[in-house]
Amino acid sequence: MGIHKNLDALIPEAEKRATAFLQELKRLDISVCVVETRRDKDVQTAYYAQGRQALSEVNALRKTAGLWAITESENQRTVTQTLKSNHMTGRAIDIVPMKNGKCWWNAPQQVWEEIGSIGENCGLDWCAGGYGQTWGKGWDNPHFELPADVQ
Repeated sequence: MGIHKNLDALIPEAEKRATAFLQELKRLDISVCVVETRRDKDVQTAYYAQGRQALSEVNALRKTAGLWAITESENQRTVTQTLKSNHMTGRAIDIVPMKNGKCWWNAPQQVWEEIGSIGENCGLDWCAGGYGQTWGKGWDNPHFELPADVQ
């Protein structure tokens, strides 16, 4: 239960590419934190409920999943478009740049673009699954996954 951050929770090819990606970021002196790798079904269900169900229901699902409670304002925003995320099959990783030792969620788009380009150069899709094109690359900046045609 809860959030998995370890690379070995990924399938072998995703782990290999994610490792190369993180090594390249380190070589370039770009600090990032891994915020999630494989995702349990309970976590995905709780994420999907956010922005779609009442706060009490969302927080009950989050508690079951081993997640922290969110506020009403946080529940105004959806955080996933699917119940079948590639995180659930170990094909995806979320990373966030760091600033002053903390996750820099609101980093300028230019920072995300640089990290996204590096991830793509390491063989990962950035904001993949087609939604990068549908909703724009900035919709889910932390998300990298294996291309659909890679096993």
